[in-house]
Amino acid sequence: MIIVLHKGLSDIEIEKVCSDVEQAGYQPKIIRGVEEVVLACVGDEQSHSSLEALTWLPEVERVLPVQKKYKLVSRDFKPEDSTFLVHHTPFGGKNFSTIAGPCSIESLDQCRKTAEMLKNCGINTFRGGAFKPRTSPYAFQGLAEEGLKILAKIKEEFDMGIVTEVLGVEHIDATAEVADMIQIGARNCQNYHLLEKVAKAGTPVLLKRGLATTIDEWLLAAEYIIYHGTNEVMLCERGIRTYETATRFTLDVAAIAVALRESHLPIIVDPSHPAGHVNYVQPLARAGIAAGAHGMIVETHPCPSKAVSDAAQQIAVDKFSGFYDDLRPWIDLRKML
Repeated sequence: MIIVLHKGLSDIEIEKVCSDVEQAGYQPKIIRGVEEVVLACVGDEQSHSSLEALTWLPEVERVLPVQKKYKLVSRDFKPEDSTFLVHHTPFGGKNFSTIAGPCSIESLDQCRKTAEMLKNCGINTFRGGAFKPRTSPYAFQGLAEEGLKILAKIKEEFDMGIVTEVLGVEHIDATAEVADMIQIGARNCQNYHLLEKVAKAGTPVLLKRGLATTIDEWLLAAEYIIYHGTNEVMLCERGIRTYETATRFTLDVAAIAVALRESHLPIIVDPSHPAGHVNYVQPLARAGIAAGAHGMIVETHPCPSKAVSDAAQQIAVDKFSGFYDDLRPWIDLRKML
């Protein structure tokens, strides 16, 4: 349930209401907005007493039930869009921001060439995998800690925000020292132990939708992260597995529209992974932008034919500027929505 407090309350008065909430068996989370303070009260409403009795407290303006299983990510809890910065780049609301870079970190030279091009395009957030989840145990698994060192150099040299993925709890601390946003990949979308531990790192989180994850499950995964301490969560629709084989995955454009309606969290589109081939990346990017995405995450590489992972879907660095320029009218329209 959500408790909306009267304006102008002191911290002591707010803590008093929190104490009453705790005595009723709920965990209060204080959210301070521009105009009002609300308490998101998390708990089992079937086993605990109703908080509607607190309506009579002088500090309380109203008590609102949240019927959905995901409370903290719901627009019932926070009607307005959430926005936050990744390094210097804003995500959410009226903003449209792009994250780009290679699938895998392969070398410092590879990353420098890519980062220089991205900066020239006005893109200030760099993505690249130091740890790589691969279907085959024989495939390239990433440079691991050496990859993180390369990302740290790119961050310092080009003043770019860094987005990179963690695969397990043992990678979190080292990744959080470098990354401005930690990515949870599709295979770990419902790895709840990992979500809980990542939330405690205090770094913004990019949560990719799982290959067979429903929208409700995706939003509940985001709920795990917020519940355990990180409010800055961004959703990413990256395609789901269906019976279709013409593309690598099926981009669920409807999921972007549904998530925008159901949740206040920023949502971006990944057109690279569902495409599976560079020819389809731009059409899917346009579809995601038209559906209302707040940004996109795209793969690009200095020489895709030599990439150690996802070679077919990565845009060549020397062609990325044209790719991005063709999308600018769509991006400009999105900012007007």
